[in-house]
Amino acid sequence: MSSASFTILGDVNVEVTITEVIDPVTGLTNLEFQVNVLDDTGSIGDLNAPYFDLANDGVTDSLSVEGDDVTGSAFKVDGVSKIDSYTNMNGEVIKDLGRFDGGVQFGTAGIGTDDIRSTTFTLSSDDTSLSLSDFSLQDFGVRLTSVGEEDGSRDGSLKLGDTAPDLTPVEVLAIANDDKLVVQEDESFNFDGFDFLDNGATSLLANDTFDGGAYTGQVTDINGAPFVDGQVIVGSNGGYLLVSSNGDVDFSSSDEFGNNDFAYLGQDEVGTTTFEYAIDGGSMATLTVDVIGIDDGLPPPPPPPMG
Repeated sequence: MSSASFTILGDVNVEVTITEVIDPVTGLTNLEFQVNVLDDTGSIGDLNAPYFDLANDGVTDSLSVEGDDVTGSAFKVDGVSKIDSYTNMNGEVIKDLGRFDGGVQFGTAGIGTDDIRSTTFTLSSDDTSLSLSDFSLQDFGVRLTSVGEEDGSRDGSLKLGDTAPDLTPVEVLAIANDDKLVVQEDESFNFDGFDFLDNGATSLLANDTFDGGAYTGQVTDINGAPFVDGQVIVGSNGGYLLVSSNGDVDFSSSDEFGNNDFAYLGQDEVGTTTFEYAIDGGSMATLTVDVIGIDDGLPPPPPPPMG
């Protein structure tokens, strides 16, 4: 779900936030608009109506709107300057930006019955998914009535117009980060347990990120093959790895027959093997396993024969 915000500036500033929302019934993507009157200029106003253009004029005739404060709407390609006699954008904004493709009316005229400073509505198409891109770099207008200081007469009105910034969603990718594990030559599977990585975690995913936060997905590939829970993976230089669906790791130096791939190591010698894994979005990282040789307790070789 992508979201973007921008502010239409004027004597009263109005913030617009657009969020993509999937309709659970139709499966299409709708757009939820949050419109807020800001109180940072010394004046406020009653939200009467936002107006907007669309990048894709072809969807205009299929649009509809829902919202608790919605009392009217109009949709026509380059043909909307008003919704009723009091909800109009005629004047300088229309001269500068031209007529809009759509408009949504809130409440009633003036603040005798309501005083809308913040409201939400949902824009949908009956046959097409909408996206932030539909409003990227498009013209917006806002009609405000009952404009003035909070405790003043509020007898003014405003018609504001501006162009939205680039709202094209930026794809956020999960990032996999390398891990390291240090074990001894005689390491074997725990099966119902796990091994601690050198950062203190048990999972390969503990240091992976998504949009600056923790990655909450799963391992998708191991050594270039689709991940299968419980499958034993062979390292680049021997050794065997079990990875659980949550990224926990369990390493063994020996195969199922007891053949130790690191039996050649002498005391404190190090053998290294690696495993590659991927996460959602395709980012890859490497688990490096250092295997430390130990004294196997074998008797010393016999002395050479006497000459």
